[in-house]
Amino acid sequence: MADKNIIVIKKSDDHGDHDHHGGGWKVAYADFMTAMMAFFLMLWIVSAADDKKLQGLAEFFTPTEASDIIGGRGMLDGQVFGPDGVFSGVAGQDFQLQPPSFGRDEPVSPPDAPPRQLDPTVVVEYSVFPLPEDKGERDVDASATATGQEGMVETDPELIAELAARAEKLDRVADEIEAAVNENMALVELGSNLRIDRTPDGLLVQIVDQENRPMFASGSARIDGAMLALVQIIGNAVTDLPYPLAITGHTDAVPFTSRADYGNWELSADRANTTRRALEAAGVASGRISRVSGLADTMPLNPAVPTAPENRRITMLLMYPEPVGRGGAGQGDSQPGGGVATGRQENSD
Repeated sequence: MADKNIIVIKKSDDHGDHDHHGGGWKVAYADFMTAMMAFFLMLWIVSAADDKKLQGLAEFFTPTEASDIIGGRGMLDGQVFGPDGVFSGVAGQDFQLQPPSFGRDEPVSPPDAPPRQLDPTVVVEYSVFPLPEDKGERDVDASATATGQEGMVETDPELIAELAARAEKLDRVADEIEAAVNENMALVELGSNLRIDRTPDGLLVQIVDQENRPMFASGSARIDGAMLALVQIIGNAVTDLPYPLAITGHTDAVPFTSRADYGNWELSADRANTTRRALEAAGVASGRISRVSGLADTMPLNPAVPTAPENRRITMLLMYPEPVGRGGAGQGDSQPGGGVATGRQENSD
């Protein structure tokens, strides 16, 4: 046993005391390089600037203390603008603010645009006339006009006779329309759709939509059935009078969405034009139609409810001609003075 060699096994550790190094030094090195870059960038700016810029830069970073005992620090550090726009700057030096020129140094002239060419087949006219209220009421100007007319009536017997004759004619027309509607059993139910008012401009006849009794189909300018018969009755009653007739279409405030290029303005004008055709078919001379217009939903009969059915209506104003002493009687083409400026576009059917 003593002759046998002893086998010794040695186990070595290759790692020793050396641990794995991390990359934290890279972050510190990057911060160092960034600081060096900023430092050399500042040196380059300082070397490239002149003395005036250097002075302004120094004053920016070292502002003069305006007051250390009053109030707090503001945006201008206690400095203010003078009455001439001069800023009381640092170290007693004035800094003149330059207002913006807004193109005064190099003004830009607008290009010469060619005049707009209108289609020679379209005649556009603008007239001034008052729009009658739906209930026959007038504003202060109309009241003043009526007062002046009453003064003329008191001193002009010829005018008294003419106005009395006009009132009698219009009363007769109103009675004839109401009697014709009441005699026709098919139109008796439409009595609530018909409104007749006396206004300072003449006789105002309105056909108003009622719930479940519309004059026109929804979104349409086609008129037929009992409503067409009602318009024909009105046309027959006013045929023999020489007074001019103004037709206006109105809609409610419900937007017209079926077509992008067609709205309540176009719809109200088309409905007024359809009414004109029906009146002419009933015997009204086309020369007596002085105005056909559409006002969309701008003059609702029920302003409290813009979508109410009664706001959809057609108004026909049988206008007085110019009275005696103001250009002669029978001037059917004259327009009452004052009011709102509107446009009319005429085209052939």
